[in-house]
Amino acid sequence: MFLRYELELNGLEFKRIKLSQESTKKLQLFKSRTGLTPNIACRLALGISIAENNMPSLELFTEESGQEINRYTLFGEHELVLTSLFLQWCHEKNIKTKERDEYFLARINRGVELLVNRVRGLENLAQLIKVG
Repeated sequence: MFLRYELELNGLEFKRIKLSQESTKKLQLFKSRTGLTPNIACRLALGISIAENNMPSLELFTEESGQEINRYTLFGEHELVLTSLFLQWCHEKNIKTKERDEYFLARINRGVELLVNRVRGLENLAQLIKVG
């Protein structure tokens, strides 16, 4: 199974992503509240968005006029974990390989919106973790 996901990582073709203008503004607000950089916030946003059990709207969340983040900066040393989570979601939802980049961007943009609405500062960042 690990080998299959390693090979499927090629299904995410992007070298960098370009966020929506709205997400860029929200990431700046989030950084002022928490001190966390946009790449760290995007990692959290991806997890939050994947945890939501519905499909993000490609029409609402794939606009690309904001900040650009390269792939390594976005994922850091967590690339395999984060992409595996996303690819598992793609597999469960029968997302076609050619649509993965669009859904990835939609997941990040929607996740940023959810993150900024749920976390007002570092002191309540732990509320993102559901125990039990």
